Amino acid sequence: MKVKNPNVTLADEARCGVEQKVRSGFLDWLFQFSVTGDDGELYSLGGSILSMELEQLDLVSINYTSGKGDGYQLSNSIYKVGKYPGMKLSRMIRNPKGTLKIEEMEDKVIVTCGKEYQVECLSDHSWHFMIDTQDGEYKADLYHKAYGYPLWYGKEEPSYLTQHSITYGYNWSGDVEGTIWIKGREIKVKGRGIRERYVAVDSSAAELGGWEDWGWFAFDEIHSSMYDMCLGMKDFAVYDLENEKYYPEGNLMINHEDWVFLRELGGYIPTTYHVRIELDDGVYEIDAHVCNVTTWGATHKVPDNPVATLTYDEVNGKFTTNDGSVRILQGGRGTMSVRQWHAYPNILPPELFSDDIKFEESDTKFETL
Repeated sequence: MKVKNPNVTLADEARCGVEQKVRSGFLDWLFQFSVTGDDGELYSLGGSILSMELEQLDLVSINYTSGKGDGYQLSNSIYKVGKYPGMKLSRMIRNPKGTLKIEEMEDKVIVTCGKEYQVECLSDHSWHFMIDTQDGEYKADLYHKAYGYPLWYGKEEPSYLTQHSITYGYNWSGDVEGTIWIKGREIKVKGRGIRERYVAVDSSAAELGGWEDWGWFAFDEIHSSMYDMCLGMKDFAVYDLENEKYYPEGNLMINHEDWVFLRELGGYIPTTYHVRIELDDGVYEIDAHVCNVTTWGATHKVPDNPVATLTYDEVNGKFTTNDGSVRILQGGRGTMSVRQWHAYPNILPPELFSDDIKFEESDTKFETL
């Protein structure tokens, strides 16, 4: 979304309503990072403060996962099944309304929600996250540094995701560095990730248009984030760090391939993404392979509207300028959260839910008329 002034201010970080006098129905301070530890492991780190007015709750979500998996072909079947490490830790801490505190200072905004989650939004466009499950299982001290400008949902004027969903805020990809502790073991981490400031009155999963992609890709040379309702709104922001150019408009196309059934989700996910964004100065293209998938939601069960976060291990990119020259991009990372209106298809063969079995030859023959 193109806005008159895309610069992020501390007032944007502290915004708590569509009108500042009215606390909105849904607020968040969220992050999703892809980092590599000094132990050589790939980690996907996530968390959020989700304040929901209707439910009178201030929620804290803390999660992480590590490792890689892939899809595999079921024998004697046309179907593939995803086999991934999944979530290593997932905590949903439900606090009563009023737990969330926003403290505005001259050079930063401090947001807390209980002892488990604190984020300092600094005037240099970095966020400092301090996460602690309070039981010794997991801690994190992480900095997210963003450059240029983000993907705005709405700033001076709101964005209407649907006719009744009034939205302000942004998402912004950037560099990540810090430390995590897993059961007391200290791990230095470095990578990239996205953060989100979100303020909304209402939203409806039924209006997604069947499929939603929300995520980011970042390279040494270019950072980007995107939001695609396949039958609705498509939005993105690309920032070229080398040339200091900001692209909030253009033509976004996402192609999904190599679908596998994910038992934890009760639905299918793509394991290969091909992204093409046509910009004023050229074409930005990304190819990415999924190596881990985690499901999430308020119930920790297969939801009516399946949601999963995909972590990539291979991310390749290039930028082809209008004169035909090609820049091959380095250091690619990314994650993508996907949401479906409902699991599709609704009727599934039993082999998708059971372990792979080698059938006898007599079992594999087809009867014909």
